[in-house]
Amino acid sequence: MGWLWGSSDNTNNGNTNDPYSKLDPALREFLEKESPLKYKDTKPKSSQTPEDTDYRAQVGLDKPGLTQEKQNAEPRQNKPDVPPESLYQDGRYAHLWKTYRPESEIQSASKSDQDRMRDVFDAYSERKAAIGRAAIENCVMEQMAEKECFMHGSWSKRMTMCRDENRAFLRCYEMQSRFMKALGYLSQPRSADEEERIQMHADKLYSQMLEREAAAEVAKTEGTEMPKMAPLIQEESTTKALGEDSAWSRVRKQASEQNVSMALSNYAPEKQEIIKDRIKNMNPQEKELELQLIAAETRAQLEYADQIKGAMEKDKEARAERRARGKETAGDQLKRLWGWDS
Repeated sequence: MGWLWGSSDNTNNGNTNDPYSKLDPALREFLEKESPLKYKDTKPKSSQTPEDTDYRAQVGLDKPGLTQEKQNAEPRQNKPDVPPESLYQDGRYAHLWKTYRPESEIQSASKSDQDRMRDVFDAYSERKAAIGRAAIENCVMEQMAEKECFMHGSWSKRMTMCRDENRAFLRCYEMQSRFMKALGYLSQPRSADEEERIQMHADKLYSQMLEREAAAEVAKTEGTEMPKMAPLIQEESTTKALGEDSAWSRVRKQASEQNVSMALSNYAPEKQEIIKDRIKNMNPQEKELELQLIAAETRAQLEYADQIKGAMEKDKEARAERRARGKETAGDQLKRLWGWDS
């Protein structure tokens, strides 16, 4: 009896193992007419079924000996390039991506000169705020001690507004912030891993500073001479802690290439007076650390100065282009009269 209708010969086409050959001729004709995949009435040379062969052809695996792994490993030099935003990195729909522009690029192109300059200032302000947050994290013990004093301290402590605890916290916050600035926390870009290394090393330097101060106090009390110590911030140990490609290393290399000296005599006279007034009441150890921090903070500002210079150069080029096209604005004219384009 045939399947569904009619009759069929199980030995049709001489292939008893082919289920397709067992179908009724009328049903086979109907399937061949309606099915989008044409069945080949020949037995494949390999052990794969015809359905497998058609499927492999559709997904691009019909080459002899080509597996999914080999296909993924094939070079893509012949495939059209598509941006990372495309879900099909194999080159499909590449023609639709030819005119694609990232949103950040479109926003950047539509920004005015003032907007670009503001972006530099905003980024710097954000990095300074990030230093504050990191310093708070490093000084959490001092902050907790201050809070504990206000909540459960003695009457005399609270009458003096927990002055000692407050001073300890504020000094920790200030010095931790300065250490992180000196170590390159203001640099951009920087990874989260580098931020953590800077934060941890700043905390280590602060602990070493307190130990040296304690040793100096003991020596003063006992009337002995303070032992000579190496500078707190050393190039070799700092580079080892932060890495050869860290912001610390980059700014030092940049200062060396630009022949920027951190000697006190190279600062402007007004800046020299400020520095001298700051260190005049410090002991030799404190003076050395203060001068180290000032020099390191100055080096860290070089990158920011380059960003400001780059933004001003782009502003100058944009003004020159507008003037050449006869589109000079009133603001452009004022800047030109003030000598900004010279």
